Amino acid sequence: MGGSTPLSELGKILIVDDDETNRLVVRVLMERRNYHVSEAASGPEAIDLVKAEPFDVVLMDLSMPGMDGFEAARRIREHNADRTLPVVALTAHTSQQHQTLCRQEGMNAVLRKPLDAEQLDRLMALLKMNVNNAI
Repeated sequence: MGGSTPLSELGKILIVDDDETNRLVVRVLMERRNYHVSEAASGPEAIDLVKAEPFDVVLMDLSMPGMDGFEAARRIREHNADRTLPVVALTAHTSQQHQTLCRQEGMNAVLRKPLDAEQLDRLMALLKMNVNNAI
């Protein structure tokens, strides 16, 4: 948590997706809700950003070339040993089996693409509630 925006605000979001259009869609949704947004186009770029500055939530695409979202999330977790940084999977896969895999791989939640604004709002409210209850 050291020096980051208070987690109760969940104000600083990192969007990780190799597709520029997908990043733009998520950015617009988040900025309309007054979140501060940074973007990464790859897993390694996301890891570098998390090491350089604090974030309150990472929205991680799973299907990226090179390093996939699972590996990027693992490496982010290694950097954030206290595991307080929520990493949310962004995926077009809708099967229950895939949802279970995401949770087994350490994702805090799963959002399905294309993103639905109501789904996003529910998730952010839940993350805020979980953070507030932990304080």
